[in-house]
Amino acid sequence: MKLEVAIARFEGENSAVNAYSAVKTGQASAPRWTSEVGFVEHHHNGRLLLRGTFAGHYLDVDESEHISETGAGAGALAGGLVGALLGPAGIALGLVVGGAAGSQASDASVAEAEPRALAERLRATVPRSSSALVLIASPEDVTDMLVAVGESATGVLREHLTDEQSAQLQASLGAAPPVTPAP
Repeated sequence: MKLEVAIARFEGENSAVNAYSAVKTGQASAPRWTSEVGFVEHHHNGRLLLRGTFAGHYLDVDESEHISETGAGAGALAGGLVGALLGPAGIALGLVVGGAAGSQASDASVAEAEPRALAERLRATVPRSSSALVLIASPEDVTDMLVAVGESATGVLREHLTDEQSAQLQASLGAAPPVTPAP
């Protein structure tokens, strides 16, 4: 099946969800695209939130939450040991600073599976402090979404995916669970 990708951009981090909700509540029956759409928020600090269906896979990735509990524990221990040279106040300060620093040194095996290629493409396409609806589906479903969203989007990107691009996308989403179709 030939796939297209559509990215409907909105100003504001929650605006895409609000636009989706307005469209969905205005429908007597939900069109198929409403269960195939993904939501992107590009926060002012550059971090992404990806939630929903992306090419048949469910993503729930929040880059703002990438911390390592194991790293925090190791950092706190190391900081506490170094702080011991400065006495009780040094131990307390070392535990706090070491824990905070260690939490940011996350191990890739601990972090959420994020489709890096997709995330980077979305980061480049969706401006900071804005959001988007992303649909990777049949051309008919893409058209239905874009008609439903109408002029509320501040910008739209629509592209046909080649077989090679579709394969690369599926490979990058391989760690994400597949979405079970509705009965």
